Amino acid sequence: MPPKSIRSAAPRINGVDVTRSLAIMLAMLSHTLIEFEVFHAWQGPAATFTRFAMQTAPVTFICLFGAMLEIVYAPRFASGGAEAATRQLWTRALQCYLLYALTVIALHVSGGQSIGYTIRCLLMLGITPYADILKFYALALLAAPLLLRLRLSYGLGAMLAIALAVPAAFPLLSQLPEPPMLFGRDYLVKPASFLYGGSNQAGGPSVLHGLALVAAGMVLGRGVRLLLAADGEERRLGGAILGLMLGLTVLASGLMWNWQAPYETVSAIADMSLRNDNHPIYASIGLAATLVEVLLAVLLFDRLGRRWGKPVLFLGRTSLFTFSFGNILLYLAPETVPALGGGLPLALLFFTIMLGQSWIFLRLMTPVTEDTSRVWGSIATAFQRVMRWMQRPVDRTVSRLVPATG
Repeated sequence: MPPKSIRSAAPRINGVDVTRSLAIMLAMLSHTLIEFEVFHAWQGPAATFTRFAMQTAPVTFICLFGAMLEIVYAPRFASGGAEAATRQLWTRALQCYLLYALTVIALHVSGGQSIGYTIRCLLMLGITPYADILKFYALALLAAPLLLRLRLSYGLGAMLAIALAVPAAFPLLSQLPEPPMLFGRDYLVKPASFLYGGSNQAGGPSVLHGLALVAAGMVLGRGVRLLLAADGEERRLGGAILGLMLGLTVLASGLMWNWQAPYETVSAIADMSLRNDNHPIYASIGLAATLVEVLLAVLLFDRLGRRWGKPVLFLGRTSLFTFSFGNILLYLAPETVPALGGGLPLALLFFTIMLGQSWIFLRLMTPVTEDTSRVWGSIATAFQRVMRWMQRPVDRTVSRLVPATG
């Protein structure tokens, strides 16, 4: 059971929220630049190091999902609220799947894939550009109650074991043969790649490797909570946890780095080849970057009380909307780009629209107050009613799966 200092309702940790928001921004910017083929025209070390930095973003928001489980949900499980917390997690999982399905349909409407392959994707047997993170989150949220029960039954040692065992098994997992063709089609290959890295057809990390990052994130979350505790001994323990994690990830990255040709490792991270292979160096570099970012952000926005990171927080609070409708925007984007300036002007335009629609969504979902203008209040109230109406079938479905007790 967690100590008294973390049993109560968890307050917002601004540094974690800012880090998550910046990671989502980097990921969506990467999608936009790739969609408009900016990196086809922009070559050289500057482009490579830019892509290298962007590729740490998926590790960051997956790890911070684990931190959220530790900070927000572990105390609820420990205090007897496991059923309510499970309903909330599984409701989020169903939302993720429905948003994923919406992006798959949008890709089909845009002419990006056939109806047959669209059905395969809806059954989680296919792979889509950009949107598979929603599919991952749907499965990770389903698995979250099990991870939380393991964490509370066996302590953080169980999470650390998962976080280390999966990357340590890379030599074994990388030698597994691809699943056989079925009826002459790769019906099994793509799901295997997505689930455990059975091939490099799906963008990494796989579900298995992603859950290892979630487990690492739970250890990170524990360290952050202790680092912000009132008791000095707990703060030192939190600092020791985070410092040890950072030291181990830097050491692991250094041991796996190709020192005979250092730039090759940078390039292999930048072009996603190590990510798609689920190579452990991708996770270790991403986790090291995450730890540095979280430590700096917690120092700035929680210990020192700086507020200039506040403008980006809306991305963390609208992450599902951003991942789904941001990618839908890219799917429906024009296939040709203006010759003048290449694809960069159009990419930046679409990225700005992407941020704008997420900000508007958050504003529409914000409760109406007396200070809200009459017109905007009417629009927001109507929008929230529609969203509640759409949410009811999701809530009913999850309630049947996890009935309330007591």
